[in-house]
Amino acid sequence: MDLSNTAFTIGGHNGESFEYAEEVLEISKKKNYYKAEAFAYINEGKCYELLGNNQKALDCFLQTVDICEKQNIKSMEAKAYHNLSSFYSDVMRNNKKALEYSLKELEISKQNGFKKDEANALSGIGLIYYNMGQYRQSLTYFIPALRLMDSLKDYDNTATIANNVGSVYTELKIYDTAVVYYQKSLPIYRSLSDKDGEAITLANIGNILNTKGDAEQGVTYLQQALALARQVNDKDLVSGIYGFLAEGYSKQGDYEKAFEYQSDLSNLKDTLFNEASSKQVNDMQVKYDTEKKEKENKILELSVNRQKIITYSISIGLLLVIVLVFFVYRSYVNKKKAHEELEEKNKIIEEKNKDILDSINYAKTIQNAILTPDEYLKEELGQYFIVYKPRDVVSGDFYWCAANGNKVIFTVADCTGHGVPGAFMSMIGNSILNEVVIENKITDAAQILNTLRANLLKTLQQKGQNTIKRDGMDIALCVWDKTKNIIQFAGANNPLYLLRNNLNGSINPSEQIKIHEGDLVEFLPDKQPIGYFEGKTDNPFTSKTIQLQKGDVVYISTDGFADQFGGEKGKKYTKKKFRETLVSLANIELGEQQNKLDTIFENWKGSLDQTDDICLMGVKIS
Repeated sequence: MDLSNTAFTIGGHNGESFEYAEEVLEISKKKNYYKAEAFAYINEGKCYELLGNNQKALDCFLQTVDICEKQNIKSMEAKAYHNLSSFYSDVMRNNKKALEYSLKELEISKQNGFKKDEANALSGIGLIYYNMGQYRQSLTYFIPALRLMDSLKDYDNTATIANNVGSVYTELKIYDTAVVYYQKSLPIYRSLSDKDGEAITLANIGNILNTKGDAEQGVTYLQQALALARQVNDKDLVSGIYGFLAEGYSKQGDYEKAFEYQSDLSNLKDTLFNEASSKQVNDMQVKYDTEKKEKENKILELSVNRQKIITYSISIGLLLVIVLVFFVYRSYVNKKKAHEELEEKNKIIEEKNKDILDSINYAKTIQNAILTPDEYLKEELGQYFIVYKPRDVVSGDFYWCAANGNKVIFTVADCTGHGVPGAFMSMIGNSILNEVVIENKITDAAQILNTLRANLLKTLQQKGQNTIKRDGMDIALCVWDKTKNIIQFAGANNPLYLLRNNLNGSINPSEQIKIHEGDLVEFLPDKQPIGYFEGKTDNPFTSKTIQLQKGDVVYISTDGFADQFGGEKGKKYTKKKFRETLVSLANIELGEQQNKLDTIFENWKGSLDQTDDICLMGVKIS
């Protein structure tokens, strides 16, 4: 057991760790040292996990469980299940599997009196429920874990779990109780000289005080946290504290200080991005060197994958800078309205923000450049129109079209958010669609959405945790086979509408097909997004095939039109009214339909703000 632990410690996370782990494994098997053999498999699994080879990592962890069960090594079996739970939670993003293994760890620990393992299992289960957003359920495990760790005098873990409980109460907006638990961990971190933990706790308390309206006291805590974070050189923590301080000073009315910390945050994010990119390149080099020994014939493939990851990382980093700049500008505009007495200072800030406006307008130019050109759409679709109305300067909605042989793939998509955050997602979605359809030549509608979701999750590394936004998109996608004159439709929350002069029984209603008044047919989408969706990430998308007739008009749209508030009573336009509008325009040419829809929308909106981005496409089958 000692030799196995030493192997991983000496090897670290580079290629040498495999040699040590394999040497320990060979010795353990010869000598029948089952416990050491189990440890060796765990360490080898951790090596594979660090290098991104998840299948081999999982094989090693399962081999550990198999040895422990056959040899009845209960203490190691509990630890093996703990490793499996962490692997499924942190790497595979499968909370259901992670929970299953944590419950097995808890059962074995209780049966055998392994108090420390029992406390770890309770804490692990609490964290899984926390990541799933089931906060009150997480407390039923965090609280007994905290008591048990406290009784074992394991102060380090006691402080960590107390902080977790504080985070739960923060999510539940029970701020006073959250502070009680943060205060419980604070003296422990100080006694252990854990400056990183102390800084995190002080920052959490400061953030809560800001939220409760005591920004002056909150800033005091945050300044203490910042000093400690700088001492330990935790740049990620320093970045988060800069954000909290900017908010705190803004609430106090000290906009000069707020702008100063917002600028520090922007500069530090640039530094962190550069460091992360460098580390990513180094990690990929380590992975390449290790796997080169096993798979010489895949060197080119690995190189291509590395280049794609680097490209995505750089693109995402640049867009994140635009997002940050955008929020600084909007914050400035809002504060100017509320505090006219700071007019002279605001003039100075306004001059500084001219560059910010230029950046946002340039972002609009970039986004417009990636949208499919009108000439290409006319060539491939024939008679068509698009109503495209961003809510802000840039949009989270986008349209896209590409031809592959006799098939034309066209789509409209609604990304998470609007403005710069939505535009950021739309550029990623556009890029992945190009890769899936143009590079990989996938032309099955459902398969396109399945691959789009898988690549988006991989790009964003979504885990379903509260620390990671639920980024993604709703989409309606059509594959038009011009030779057979059929459309294959697949949708993620967004439907397809078909308007036919006379249905006359040509399409029958079903659970997935609704017939509305005026011969308008609605083909329903799958009720799941392109992105993270708790419990349904692996559910495949489905396709509907539509035999077209001459004169049919196909409409696909995001939800912005139907969700717009307006009219005499300021209510939503609604999907029902949207469908009735399409039917009312049935006998009008497509170009005139576009003008009519634009006029109808503007009249309905009136003096109210636009609620969301709008993207609506109509295609007539000739």
